[in-house]
Amino acid sequence: MSKRSDITDEQVVRACQLAHQDSKKFATDILAEQTGAPAKVIYAAMERADDRELIEWGVSLRTAWPTAKGLALLVAEPASQIP
Repeated sequence: MSKRSDITDEQVVRACQLAHQDSKKFATDILAEQTGAPAKVIYAAMERADDRELIEWGVSLRTAWPTAKGLALLVAEPASQIP
């Protein structure tokens, strides 16, 4: 059973970053592929990252992009820890 805590903030921020590098996929799609989590768990993890000001979004959460704070988190965390 997947839960929100199974998806790290780093995974969410990196997925948002990757989605903006490759506009063929949304961050939610990338997280689903990486974690196998259901959509409601992915959205909950993204909402948590939004509450922590690591990502921001306009019309849809699935099109979110990393904030400066989120990008700083990626720099602070080794990429090898993020699937």
